Amino acid sequence: MHILKSVINILLVFLLSCSEYGYYQKKGKKLLKNYKGNYSIVISKKLFMLFVVERNGIVATYTIGYGLNPDKKPKLYANDNRTPEGLYHITQILSMDAPKNSHAYKQLSEMNKVYFKAKDGHYKFGHPNVDLGDNAYGPRFFSISYPNTNDRIRYEKAKKSGVLPQNNGKVPSIGGGIAIHGNNDPDSIGNLSSSGCIRMYNDDIIELEQYIQVGTPVLILAD
Repeated sequence: MHILKSVINILLVFLLSCSEYGYYQKKGKKLLKNYKGNYSIVISKKLFMLFVVERNGIVATYTIGYGLNPDKKPKLYANDNRTPEGLYHITQILSMDAPKNSHAYKQLSEMNKVYFKAKDGHYKFGHPNVDLGDNAYGPRFFSISYPNTNDRIRYEKAKKSGVLPQNNGKVPSIGGGIAIHGNNDPDSIGNLSSSGCIRMYNDDIIELEQYIQVGTPVLILAD
């Protein structure tokens, strides 16, 4: 049985390396050259997919949803409904299955109590008049290190150029709080649907946790 599984894994790695996914496999392997952990995460906005990569190749793939801004450009400022692009890393792991007295549980539990309203721009996918409601983050929340240095450079350049929107003479901040997390709206997965975070099916985000630790590199690509 173990021999058969090994053969299947070898064949899978070979097929992935020969397919379009080979591009993402190479990207993920490159990240592991400077990282001591076992896995890297590569996200393709074009394919609406998240790839888990180890040194032997891709070991898991998942469908995602991300920022609902139709221009699909990288995040520039707070509340632009865009998902960032670039190299980041996991900074925090929150879990509804962590011990009840832990920070990881308490923080996510409080976040999931927040009720999001359609009038504020948070609605069920395809139903702009239906509130997104509570439990919006699902069972896991993996924070990433947005903004990075390149994000800050782009933001400051845009600020100096006067291209950021203004409200009473003030421009928005660069924003933050970007994460890979679960959801309460499964129809949104595979679509432009979030305020900027990467959404996953709840079963998938739970499964993803086995590959995640603080420091795991996360590469988000437009292609």
